[in-house]
Amino acid sequence: MDYIKQKTDQKLYDPQIHLKKLSQRIKLPKCGKPIEISDRNPTKYTGRITIGVKCNAPSWQIYVSATIEGKLPVVITTQGILKQAVIKPEDVKRILVPYKKASSNSLISTETAIGMRAKKAIGPNEILSIRDLQPPYLVFKKQTVTIVSKIGGIEVKTKGTALQDGVERQQIEVENNSSKKTVKGIVIAPNTVYVP
Repeated sequence: MDYIKQKTDQKLYDPQIHLKKLSQRIKLPKCGKPIEISDRNPTKYTGRITIGVKCNAPSWQIYVSATIEGKLPVVITTQGILKQAVIKPEDVKRILVPYKKASSNSLISTETAIGMRAKKAIGPNEILSIRDLQPPYLVFKKQTVTIVSKIGGIEVKTKGTALQDGVERQQIEVENNSSKKTVKGIVIAPNTVYVP
């Protein structure tokens, strides 16, 4: 029980641990040394687990089943979010739910969601997962951007107009406002495109 409590500590909220009672027929001599515990799934801390209990003097080994229930933190939507909308702090909150409702892809921090874009329309009170989100655009179509180039060792900056939306490190087309030429550049910062 102590081992399982330690295993779930900091990972599970309100843990409830149920050890399966051993059969009355099993008679084991008292262990003369501290027992050794082996865990078949050291990273699993919810649901049904099996723990090996071993004694070296006298020598015996037994397996104990346990069921662990509890709650995990998830991020849910506080209201409906439109497809491609940027997620704002008031759109999300962190709550605790029974572990069975939280998938391995569920977000656990609101900071991860804020500033990202919704890949699809998301209803209110839905658990957010990594798959629901896309990186935010740093450059928007038809908006003015700074075009950065390097000529020799000199950095040259000029104004341009983005011809498409772009996320960080994405290659997009930009029109140079002075030459009216279309060039390809890489989004490196908000409203900033690097043309190699």
